[in-house]
Amino acid sequence: MVKLLIKFAISSILIALVLYKVNLHNLVDMMRKVGVLEFLGLSCLYIFAQLISSLRWSMVISSLEEKTSPLYLFKLYLMGMFANLFLPSTIGGDTIKGYIVSKSIGVRKAVSSIFLERYNGLLVLLLLSLISSLLFFKLFGIKIISLIIGINIFSLLAIYALRFIKHEKVKNFYKDIVTFHKSSKFYSVTALSLLVQTINILMYFFVALKLNFHANMAFYFAFIPIITLISFLPISFNGIGVREFSFVYFFKFAGLNSTQAVTLSLTVFFVVVFTSLLGGIFYINNERIIEEAKRFRK
Repeated sequence: MVKLLIKFAISSILIALVLYKVNLHNLVDMMRKVGVLEFLGLSCLYIFAQLISSLRWSMVISSLEEKTSPLYLFKLYLMGMFANLFLPSTIGGDTIKGYIVSKSIGVRKAVSSIFLERYNGLLVLLLLSLISSLLFFKLFGIKIISLIIGINIFSLLAIYALRFIKHEKVKNFYKDIVTFHKSSKFYSVTALSLLVQTINILMYFFVALKLNFHANMAFYFAFIPIITLISFLPISFNGIGVREFSFVYFFKFAGLNSTQAVTLSLTVFFVVVFTSLLGGIFYINNERIIEEAKRFRK
């Protein structure tokens, strides 16, 4: 309860700071420029990305010598998205997904598959950030580039460090990581991660074009990955406040003012919320989905 209150407090403070910096009237006017058709188009694009993510997850599971259906995993993806709307952490939905899929592939491989699918996507996301910042070096200061390089190095070392932990469960977990990286599925999964993360970044760029925000596409490929990673940190309620504050901070280097940066963040956030509500359909029928998971076990 104390941790939850702290997260609420951090989110509230950051939201207050962001609101202090933005012009609410201009914010609403900008968001209205994204029409219903554009909003639905972005929603369809986001759902397509989740379908690709489900196929990616099924390939990871296959590399661990288990079988599932991508369409079944897509249901779990939507359920996890729906749960994230109400849980205090961005990984809360993954916990629910892991619990259900463990009925068909076991707890260990369920945890490993979710981690590997997420981690592979995150590494690709950070790689896109690194490539963008290095190719367009003149657009970024040494401060930003050093930050991006540091985060990439830390992410790699964090996984490698698991090799030296002697706890039995961690050792088995690391074995699954090695198995995945040696499997024939690794490059296919990485290619799908590249597609998914590119779609997620381009969603922000499309919104920016609609709102006539003039910033080089390189800024989106450099900053969105870093903001995504920061939003995953378990210091706020579902990343709320942290995400918006990060948009204001980073996109000032792209020439966007606070109101424009928050508009960009909130527009895509509402697209995610809208599509996540679809997961409620499967969440209500979770007992049937659990039974479906057990059939895979057979």
